[in-house]
Amino acid sequence: MYYIKKGIRMILSIFFIGTCSFCLLEWIPGDPATAILGVEASAKDIENLRQQLGLDLSFGERYWNWIYEAFHGNLGTSFKYGESVSKLILERLPLTLSIAIFSIVLVFLVSIPFAFALHNIKNKKIRNFWESILGIFISIPSFWLGILFMYFFGIILRWTSTGYNDNYHSLVLPCCIIAIPKIGWITMHLYANLYKELREEYIKYFYSNGMKKRYLNLYILKNAILPIVPLTGMMLLELVTGVVIIEQIFSIPGIGRLLVSSVFTRDIPLVQGLIFYTSTFLVLMNFGIDILYSLIDPRIRLGE
Repeated sequence: MYYIKKGIRMILSIFFIGTCSFCLLEWIPGDPATAILGVEASAKDIENLRQQLGLDLSFGERYWNWIYEAFHGNLGTSFKYGESVSKLILERLPLTLSIAIFSIVLVFLVSIPFAFALHNIKNKKIRNFWESILGIFISIPSFWLGILFMYFFGIILRWTSTGYNDNYHSLVLPCCIIAIPKIGWITMHLYANLYKELREEYIKYFYSNGMKKRYLNLYILKNAILPIVPLTGMMLLELVTGVVIIEQIFSIPGIGRLLVSSVFTRDIPLVQGLIFYTSTFLVLMNFGIDILYSLIDPRIRLGE
């Protein structure tokens, strides 16, 4: 019953999001046909283009056509590119998804041992120093870090390219820049959870019975990482929907850069499609997190 309720809420949420995204963009002042042809175009040309784009139909007809096609996987045709919106999104999704997955793997490869090492530091001054470093990681602006790293590693040391050049080696530097603030964020949360878990009674019981430290750490990590699961989902959402600034700096043709381009050119079908895609991904991600969370901790689905 728990999963059925979650599934119904997910479907209703997607429907509501699609409706809201369509209505909000329809109510924006201005005429897309005029924006495409320019203010000097003749009234006849503008009217012909409006008919081609379906802008001469009533609001209700346009809404029904869009919502019907959207739930059949057709998000319309881009005004700028003249191609299917779904095709444009799917062409850029693998690259953005690769950046997101690599960045998250990097975050956890660094954050988990870093959190354990930070907890094992006994000297308070040294621990406060590393906590300050993590605070800097969290608060540092990504655009400034991107420009700094590009100049130092790309221009001075020439270890990497200063932009995307159609291979995965050129994504290493952007992924590292994306991961640095997330490393500070996840490490601080995990460190706080470790501090709490290590004072639980079951840890004292296992320790007193002679359990080896590496096995004990696995038990601690399993419970300490549980509150991190929702944060990981939100972090993945932020990355998959496009880190706009990093994609702009490194000229990466991902989802974020496509969104910026569509907004500047007033490409309404593409903007609607991207909003619907990102919002649907958010709903599906939250649904997946709820399912995963309930499997890890059965008390969630039992309502405890």
